[in-house]
Amino acid sequence: MKQLVYVAHPFGGLIKNQKKIDKIMNELVFTDDKHVYVSPIHNYGFAYLDGDEYQRGLDVCLDLLNKCDILVICPGWEDSRGCKQEVRFAIDNNIPIFLLGNWKDEMINDTEV
Repeated sequence: MKQLVYVAHPFGGLIKNQKKIDKIMNELVFTDDKHVYVSPIHNYGFAYLDGDEYQRGLDVCLDLLNKCDILVICPGWEDSRGCKQEVRFAIDNNIPIFLLGNWKDEMINDTEV
């Protein structure tokens, strides 16, 4: 069975971030047939919540992450409130974490994960 990979990328409701994750997901989904990829931005970005509702939206994303085998974090994650919480969740739940560049190197080089 293929592993399910959660791809975390800064969002903040910004179109420029949507375009970046669109490109990343396109590359991953169509160059790697050994894994299944999900992106919370693609799954739930239409319902981005801000202010007092932010955590409610993030909790939906964390429910998805909890079903995944691997977390891949994209550049800029260190400055993203959501990505930092996703990383903390992955650590707390023993979900392996990869930086996007490292993940692509291993995936492209056909290294078993």
